[in-house]
Amino acid sequence: MKAKTYTISGIVLKRVSTGETDRIVTLLTQDQGKITCIAKGVRKLNSSRSAVLEPGNFIKAFLVSTKSLPIMTQAIIIEDCNGMANSLASIRALSQLLEILEKLFVEEQLDNQTYRLVLLLRKQVITNNASPQIMRRLFGQLITLLGYQHPDDSKYDTISDYISALSDKPVRSFEYLQVKGS
Repeated sequence: MKAKTYTISGIVLKRVSTGETDRIVTLLTQDQGKITCIAKGVRKLNSSRSAVLEPGNFIKAFLVSTKSLPIMTQAIIIEDCNGMANSLASIRALSQLLEILEKLFVEEQLDNQTYRLVLLLRKQVITNNASPQIMRRLFGQLITLLGYQHPDDSKYDTISDYISALSDKPVRSFEYLQVKGS
């Protein structure tokens, strides 16, 4: 029986080191929603995939299905977020965006409108064009598209608190998205 191989494009949400040279990588894709895979040998000094798997990068990856986690054999950057290193505020905004996306989505296909909104949120943060008011509006649209109550209509003061309540897991990243008021 042959192994099933496939190519996906998505945003790197997070990565966790495992073993001596491997990483478990979580991607947000349009076709499969949130997917977790293992990148073997990516932490070796001579690995060319190490920089590709930075959180926030938009990548194209080649995966092989296995009985457990898919194995990422190749990955290339479609759009990176390396210009963000100039601003601590931008890095904080990106880390909060990625954490919220990781908590909101599950493993299922995303419709075009939702995926485009996620890509727009990412672009706003990376290009540093995002005022907190714009980000709150876009997050409100995303949360509503996913079938939840709009954050302005909730009892929570921050989007992070609202996401924590929805996912039953605390959001640990920097607070900058106030729901009510400024």
